[in-house]
Amino acid sequence: MNIVFYTSGISGTGRVVTGISIYNALKRKQIQCNYTMVTHSPAGFLAQDSGIEHVQLPLEDEHQLSRKHFHSSVLYHTLTVLKPDILIVYLQWFTILTFLDDLKCIKLFIAHQVNKNFFTIETEIGQYHFNPEQYNVITSIEPAPFPFTVININPLIMKNHDEILSKKQAQLILNIPDSKKCCLISISGYEQESMQYEQYYPQHLEDDYYCISSSNYDLDNHFPIVNYFNAFDMIICGAGYNSFWETRFFNKQAIIIPFKRVFEDQFYRVNNYANYTFTKNGADQLVDVLLTL
Repeated sequence: MNIVFYTSGISGTGRVVTGISIYNALKRKQIQCNYTMVTHSPAGFLAQDSGIEHVQLPLEDEHQLSRKHFHSSVLYHTLTVLKPDILIVYLQWFTILTFLDDLKCIKLFIAHQVNKNFFTIETEIGQYHFNPEQYNVITSIEPAPFPFTVININPLIMKNHDEILSKKQAQLILNIPDSKKCCLISISGYEQESMQYEQYYPQHLEDDYYCISSSNYDLDNHFPIVNYFNAFDMIICGAGYNSFWETRFFNKQAIIIPFKRVFEDQFYRVNNYANYTFTKNGADQLVDVLLTL
């Protein structure tokens, strides 16, 4: 069975992390398959480091992906060569809209909370509308309203509780002294956001906490940082999908900072789900959905 995960991710690591989360869940359930991630992300090396085949593609425009020209596009060629039995599309619906029906496979669309404008795209050659009829299943991977029918599952987390390092192991690797509580400062948004908070918080917390900083721009061989969560008494992070839901899944005391984004409302996420907890990893639930298709 060939499973292909497709998304964009031209900045940051979030979408790549979601693809890795699904791969890890497939391994946990011992599903025999070929799993390939196709993204436009420069962070695809993280997938490769996790043992996943990753194909990084240039982001083609609406002319190259139009109904007239898509047959010669790199994206169409790549997906047809991979011959997926199951295609998982994470948010990036508009680049494959014109040729999705040509792909003879099961199609699964997954999405986190986005604003209603996300499903209509204006281009130089016209307006594109998301068509839910093109997919066998549409899955919401966090509590959120959608303008069409979805299957709701828990958020997708890269590691389960029994898969991360013990507190002692994490402290040893990170050189955290036993005498102090530890605070992780992990702002994985845009670089200026990360730098701002990495400079502000240590000087205000250093009397009470040993502070460690981690971001998209300085992974320092500690990816994924969730591996070390047992060492942290406090986490300061942005309200992006992965960071936010990792703190909820592992029940960490956290200061969560929402930032303005084009298509997702991080303020909505914080205001509605800051106290939300769950025990079942949505990645495992997603694999259960795949097995029913």
